[in-house]
Amino acid sequence: MKRNAQSLSICVPGKRCINHCKFCVSCMHTDNYKNQMDENLPFYDLYFDDYVKRVIFAKENDANIMMITGDIEPLQNRHFLQTLALINRYVLPQRGCSAFNWIEIQTSAVGFDRPYARFLRNTVGVSVLSLSLSSLDSEKNAEIVGMPREMHVNIPEVCATAKEYDFTLRLSLNMSKEMLRSTHGSSYMEMCQKIFSRAKDLGADQVTFRKFYTDGDNEQSRWIKDNEVDEEFFQILRHYVKCGGRLIGKLPYGYDQYSVNGISVVIDEDCMNEGKTEKETSKYFVLRPDCKLYDGWNKEDIIF
Repeated sequence: MKRNAQSLSICVPGKRCINHCKFCVSCMHTDNYKNQMDENLPFYDLYFDDYVKRVIFAKENDANIMMITGDIEPLQNRHFLQTLALINRYVLPQRGCSAFNWIEIQTSAVGFDRPYARFLRNTVGVSVLSLSLSSLDSEKNAEIVGMPREMHVNIPEVCATAKEYDFTLRLSLNMSKEMLRSTHGSSYMEMCQKIFSRAKDLGADQVTFRKFYTDGDNEQSRWIKDNEVDEEFFQILRHYVKCGGRLIGKLPYGYDQYSVNGISVVIDEDCMNEGKTEKETSKYFVLRPDCKLYDGWNKEDIIF
């Protein structure tokens, strides 16, 4: 049976994330996925083959975007990214499958610099850098993300480097109250205007507004309930985008895509793909380090 998805999310393996995001979705769950993509394991060659089969399956089911993400900051595991590049560039064509040409990475940018930018562009083939932000203020953003003190990200510098290496730059804005405070706007409408003005100054090609996801009673969900933006802001944001922008089209998984001041805009109100049963196309498949393919982020979403 054919199972359509727009993209394949690659979950980069790693023991522990360098960040400690106050809203971390991974920390809300206790599911453990064994890392079988470890060259030191005795049956690595078999699991490597399993991994490649899942990538090919995603391709055969219409996934044409590879999104590099994970339960850790994906830049932490450069060696795996090198392996992924080899799979995509050489192994897939050898098996009669076309390579992914549209490759994105979702990152907090911890560890991102000019040499790493060059590696991502030239070796891995990343063309879209999706920068996850919880505030437009660099220090406040670092605090919410829980970045190591010596690795705090300077947002303008990261954006400038991304543009220097000609990435398509997407700002993925986690809509916290601090995000709104960082605009210094006096009303929701003014905050919307200032977000787009700031995005333009940073050189953003795309902006995605993301609602937080909560699951259960835990430290992360409690933080989100205390710090998430209320629905009134999203109502005004939708009005601002529709009235001030131009409709580009509808994405396969249901969202409208607009152009506002030359920036592509999407309002993501289902970041965990919870509504996939109501849509013709899933947002993504998820390929985890256990070499299993999933139709979402939960263990019960396993395909094979």
